[in-house]
Amino acid sequence: MSETMSALVKPEPGDADLELREVPIPEIGPEEVRIRIAACGICGSDLHMRDGTHPCDPPVVLGHEFAGTVDAVGADVDEFAVGDRVGYRRSWNPFPGVDADGGFAAYMRAPASALWTLPDDIGFAEATQFETVKGPMTWVHETAALEPGERVVVSGPGPIGLLVANVARMAGASSVVVLGTEADEAVRLPAALEMGADEALVFGDEALSRIAADPPAVWFEASGAAPAVEAAVDHVAPGGRVICNALGNGPWDVDMRRVAYESIDIRGRWGGDSDTLPDAVDAMRAGDLRVDRVVSHTLPLSEWERAFEMLERKEGIKILLDPSQ
Repeated sequence: MSETMSALVKPEPGDADLELREVPIPEIGPEEVRIRIAACGICGSDLHMRDGTHPCDPPVVLGHEFAGTVDAVGADVDEFAVGDRVGYRRSWNPFPGVDADGGFAAYMRAPASALWTLPDDIGFAEATQFETVKGPMTWVHETAALEPGERVVVSGPGPIGLLVANVARMAGASSVVVLGTEADEAVRLPAALEMGADEALVFGDEALSRIAADPPAVWFEASGAAPAVEAAVDHVAPGGRVICNALGNGPWDVDMRRVAYESIDIRGRWGGDSDTLPDAVDAMRAGDLRVDRVVSHTLPLSEWERAFEMLERKEGIKILLDPSQ
């Protein structure tokens, strides 16, 4: 085996661009495994780390949405063997792809306690989204505590917003409306309809007028865009919940009088609870949770620039990088 591998690295803090570099293949400790990466998804946070607006600890190999095959096991690891198919089960620190080297590489290291064996009927592409899907599962069931029969609006039809819409439908929402921009019309809004949304609309006065006629009990804000945050507070039903999980640059002109007068409950949550993953995987295996519909492209690691540009232009939904290609 070669002693080095190609990896996508954030070399310096700030807006220093990513670089495809040759780096050492990681060594592992007694309680760790080394994973040969089959695929690793590009998260919105990776886009932000590229431009310096999300914290990370350079130089670092990016990528935290990983899945692959065990390549080596530490001396104290007895729950995995070489050749096992594995994916994310729970977080660890330092977090891969942010504070420690991640999965945009041929190999990565991970604590055995943070992984689990993939079911035979879950492919690597779907498994990359285990870390992603715990957020929507948590926000719908715990943060919003969505009740069957409640109306829902989701602003932002990226992977997170689409999965929120999907989980809300699974949880019994009576109506799910997904809002996006004109750039989302070709790919992302059609996907919303396939994933349980009743309507997928371009954000604007016409869409907001339709929502105002029958306001939602819960508005999930998954875009970070100031107009969407403001519209959520303005258009959720009295006593309703606005769930904020997106990063944006602001400023936000939120009507705090309405928040007070009409008991609008604004709840923020970053990340999700890993205890939701077993239910999520069961729903994926049953065909109810359409993670497969979110993964739109797989490209070689060497084409990372093309992949990032496609996401910036919203020409894909979730794009995976494959270091073996």
